[in-house]
Amino acid sequence: MEEFVSSYDDVFFDMLVVLFLHVYSKMFLLFYTLTRRGKDGLQAIGRTFGSSNHLKQINLSRNQNIGNDGMITFATSIVKTTVSDNMASLPSLETLILSDCNIGPLGIQSLAQVLTPLTDNIRRAQPINLTISSNPIGAEGCDTLSKLISIPSDKEGEGGGGSSSPSILSHLFISQCSIGDEGLVNLLKSSASTTTTMGHFSGLSFLDLSENSITKDGVKVLAESLTRSWPDLVELKLAKNELESEGVVALMKSLITRSDKVGHSTEEEEEKNTTLDNLDISCTNCGIEGAKAALMSGGLTTLRLFNNRLGSDGFYAIASLLQGGHPSIENLDLGGNNADEDAVVALLNSIADNNTTTGTTINDGSNFTSTLSVLEIGGNKFGSDAMEALNRLKVVFPELDVAHDKPIQEAAG
Repeated sequence: MEEFVSSYDDVFFDMLVVLFLHVYSKMFLLFYTLTRRGKDGLQAIGRTFGSSNHLKQINLSRNQNIGNDGMITFATSIVKTTVSDNMASLPSLETLILSDCNIGPLGIQSLAQVLTPLTDNIRRAQPINLTISSNPIGAEGCDTLSKLISIPSDKEGEGGGGSSSPSILSHLFISQCSIGDEGLVNLLKSSASTTTTMGHFSGLSFLDLSENSITKDGVKVLAESLTRSWPDLVELKLAKNELESEGVVALMKSLITRSDKVGHSTEEEEEKNTTLDNLDISCTNCGIEGAKAALMSGGLTTLRLFNNRLGSDGFYAIASLLQGGHPSIENLDLGGNNADEDAVVALLNSIADNNTTTGTTINDGSNFTSTLSVLEIGGNKFGSDAMEALNRLKVVFPELDVAHDKPIQEAAG
């Protein structure tokens, strides 16, 4: 049987995928067998699905043997198929997962060749959710990605060209790709320029840059671009980058604050980013000043400050910024900061201090009704005093979900 498969491998595979297409209405393709099939398998996949109008999802993750050579083979087989048919490559594709495939800059260039429209008249109908995390793409690969995310798709009709049309990517996951500050700058620069002129990346709503050796210098460049280059960005992940207090403060200056939200803005403040909802700055060594700057946000609905070594001093410092809850943040993660129980109690008491019948007055004189619905404080000391403070908080905000460690006395029992 093994000899039969070896002799008729491509034919058998092509017949199998055609059967798969007929059996399943939702096209989800997960190729676990690529480790054995190697380049031949990639070539068969590209040849079979390159012009498919049904395939929406491809997952080739955790195939270390793909590498640059495999991506070149994959891309070449797709392009050959679609050029002959005069159509976009993988025209219905919505999700492409290539994480942990040992793909470097050359492989990213081949990927861009597949996703780049052949002509202005041949573009893909839907933007793509692209995951290329845990690949050694480096700074050089980001140069190609910059060109890729500034290529418009056909969504929102025909008339808009250039920066007014959305990118072909809607989501970009590039965590653990060793891009550093240089790669981040390359990603942010205009595809039409070889300088560091900022690009315009309309349509991209999700960007994951976690664990990429980005420092405060790189995030300052990102902060500058947020005010004008990312009009649709909703979620940004920067976890496990050493941004430090200075970098986080610079980042938060590009976002609207509580004062902006209630109309106390200046002409300079009007250029701030208003689209970002979710921000993950866990494990960034943001410091107390960075945490305070983040909590002054007036636009974020989810903020993750997990494992930033804030300690007890940090909890005392941010407690006043959480008096009565928060006017915009719904999900706040303060876990893993090793605050002692007294500091946790001070934080919970401050949130419970809703000093008016309609809401809380903040230091600019405006009232707000708290939107806080989830508070994560696990990884901080939690005993009987903290439990009592939580019970008091629940009286004021009965719907608030608080995730915490098991009380100390219960764990000891």
